[in-house]
Amino acid sequence: MVDWTAFSLWLSNHLEVFAGVFLVGIGFFSVRSRTQKQRGSKELYEKTVSESLHLPTSLHPEVNALLCVGCGTCTRACPEGDVLQLINHLSTLIAPTQCVGHGECEQACPQGAIRLVFGTKTRGMNIPRITKDYETNVPGLYIAGELGGMGLIRNAVKQGALAAEHALSGTERNHEFDLLIVGAGPAGFSAALKAVELKKRYLCIEQNSFGGTIYNFPRQKIVMTAPLMIPMMGQVKFKSNKVSKEELLEQWCDIRSRFGVEIQEGSRFLELTKIATGGFSVRTTQGTFSSAKVLLSMGVRGTPRKLGLMNEDLPKVTYALLDADQYVGRDVAVVGGGNSAVEAAQALAQADLKNRVKLFVKGATFDRCNDENRKIIQDLAKAGRLKIYYKATVTEIHEDHLQVSTDAGVAQSVPNDFLFIFAGTEMPHGFLMGLGIQIEKKFGEGLSGS
Repeated sequence: MVDWTAFSLWLSNHLEVFAGVFLVGIGFFSVRSRTQKQRGSKELYEKTVSESLHLPTSLHPEVNALLCVGCGTCTRACPEGDVLQLINHLSTLIAPTQCVGHGECEQACPQGAIRLVFGTKTRGMNIPRITKDYETNVPGLYIAGELGGMGLIRNAVKQGALAAEHALSGTERNHEFDLLIVGAGPAGFSAALKAVELKKRYLCIEQNSFGGTIYNFPRQKIVMTAPLMIPMMGQVKFKSNKVSKEELLEQWCDIRSRFGVEIQEGSRFLELTKIATGGFSVRTTQGTFSSAKVLLSMGVRGTPRKLGLMNEDLPKVTYALLDADQYVGRDVAVVGGGNSAVEAAQALAQADLKNRVKLFVKGATFDRCNDENRKIIQDLAKAGRLKIYYKATVTEIHEDHLQVSTDAGVAQSVPNDFLFIFAGTEMPHGFLMGLGIQIEKKFGEGLSGS
């Protein structure tokens, strides 16, 4: 017969021992799991370095090793996946090509060990000189969004609102407008909404259509993966985590109609002159206007980087793809190794289009392409839907063919009906300097140079 009294006494005396063993077991498996994960992260980082993909090309997080305690909060906060991971208990940027500058990691870090910076200690990045309030060295002239090096929609929206709020504080009344906004993309639309909210006089001009750069993206392109904070609306959520160009523009059109945001479309910015008594005179294709403050929020995709070749002005050469369905059964070539080039090649290689697609990549790998796009394009190549040429350079453009130099140094002629060039964009530094705006090279620095 069991002596339950004695058993209870024995269990009570050994309970702490059992608890200790249990906790030690949990700790062991936890440490083992973290060690294995960090080993995998280290292998991924070494692979990134071997493929020369470890150097960031735009805004990215910089981790202060003296402040980082290896808690991993930043790694879980990033909406883009394994951009930051722990290696030797230190947060490390292991996938810079996937980083789009959300800043979630910076906000989530409990130790303040992360800041967003432009450039690295060895690779500088030229951007306009602006303050933390997005005002340039020209008083009253502001820059927000892609023109200032901030291509991410979510960040551009935030910048536009903050820039407008600062610009509209204490504006004078001896001008037609308190704020003139150039560009109706993410930053410009956000700034216009802020002006409506503050009941200020504003003019927002857009040389093309409402939406700016986004309007010119290819059909069904995924443009966002997180909710937006929009003036007068607060946080705007979408039906899915992957928001297409069409979904975003439809939402924005509804917001524009709801709050009566006025945008002068088809109006191109021509010239800006400082008025001696204060403010600016802005000349556009639809008239000249005076404004106390000016916000430049246009994109830079209107100035694509060219190859500099003869015949590059042929009608068959273009720098954007809006609708792949226009090209059926043709010899199509795409130049570039970034996301834009790869996404264009994917669209053109749809089976029902029956195009013969060739993708020319300058390097030995896709140096500015995220993992998802890289896998899709490589799978398409394996399936025979397109052909990828690495270390390839287009050297001549002709009416019906291209001359291409490969890594072996052998030039070959390839049939070609249409050529899509995605070699990046040229920041309009000359234009900005003509307005008196200083351009500075950032070597791992934030907006204010900190």
